[in-house]
Amino acid sequence: MDRQTEIELIKQALALKACGETQYHESTHSHSTQRYISADWFERENQAIFQSRPIAIAAACELPLPGDYLTLDWVNGVPLLLIRGDDNRIRVFANACRHRNARLLPIGDTGCRKRLVCPYHAWSYSTEGSLLGAPDFERGFEGLDKRQLGLVEFSSREIGGMVFFHPDRDKGVPENLLADEMVFGFAYLNLQQQKVYKRRSYVIKANWKVLLEGGIEAYHFNVAHKNTLAPFFLGNLSTWQSWGDMNLRMVLPKKPMLEAATLPESAWDIRAMANLIYSLSPTITLLAQPDNLSLIRMVPLSVGETRIDEVLLVEPPEKGAAQWSQEELRTHETNFNLVNKVLNEDWALGETIQANMASGVVDEVHFGRFESALIWFHDEYEKIMGIAADALVTER
Repeated sequence: MDRQTEIELIKQALALKACGETQYHESTHSHSTQRYISADWFERENQAIFQSRPIAIAAACELPLPGDYLTLDWVNGVPLLLIRGDDNRIRVFANACRHRNARLLPIGDTGCRKRLVCPYHAWSYSTEGSLLGAPDFERGFEGLDKRQLGLVEFSSREIGGMVFFHPDRDKGVPENLLADEMVFGFAYLNLQQQKVYKRRSYVIKANWKVLLEGGIEAYHFNVAHKNTLAPFFLGNLSTWQSWGDMNLRMVLPKKPMLEAATLPESAWDIRAMANLIYSLSPTITLLAQPDNLSLIRMVPLSVGETRIDEVLLVEPPEKGAAQWSQEELRTHETNFNLVNKVLNEDWALGETIQANMASGVVDEVHFGRFESALIWFHDEYEKIMGIAADALVTER
């Protein structure tokens, strides 16, 4: 965002707070729990969302140097290997040797390799995916062409510091996929220069939408986060904006924003006065706090399970140092654990929500007018899924 946008967002939040309001939708919204618990529904999502559209899968700064890689599974157990090549481009490959399909690297692994060597028969690949060599290849694999046995590659593109891939290998990732306002927002956050402090990964027993919904509304702050977030935020107050698709930017004002009314605009700093959320559904949420970014990656594993990767991104060490100072490390560790604590407050609720939905006791959910970002999200979701507007509650 530019400076004028930053000022306008603060003014918008101040105006809402002054009249005791938040960003409303014109009506409430209700729909069936089937979209959270039905295996058939999950398969519909698989076809309409998880396999048919470009997906944000990582931040480029997670792979800063040639040879840096990370591995993860996509929906249907598709094994992915992201690696920055010697040409500095990040590519997305299948994490599978072309010989006998062995995994080249364990799932959830990160590190740096100058070449990728299969642990089964030592077939080796370059960081650009080409087959470099295989023991006794000429003698044992007569008729096969090494040039045709590179790693299986998915179309991918780096946009604004985020890495997108297309799960359908016959389709590409458009250059203009992401709205300019989102790209400008990532630049404002200095996303491409961030460094990975730490990461953790685990599985939550809840549908991906249940977990995503908890991250884009503030109605629950004073209850679910009464001892963590509530003391620092302005209650049920948030603003958001979207520029198409299921992507949005949300502003969650904190109590220091009230001081803006007494300060000159030149002293206004939205990162000090609010948390910013950038959501790239269904996988990536970026939570911007004053001195760090939390990347929360969600991979839907099944209708009732979602893998979560938490990655804390921070600025490089001060004054060009090779390592963070002890004070910086203490700050980063505190933030890493605090974000996890808050998320687990949401995840614990999410698992009970999923279990209750599966029980069938209550068969619908409702979003209030002040949960407007949730209504927007489901409006966009329904367009992609091809759900008729008059079938919100009766869907099966």
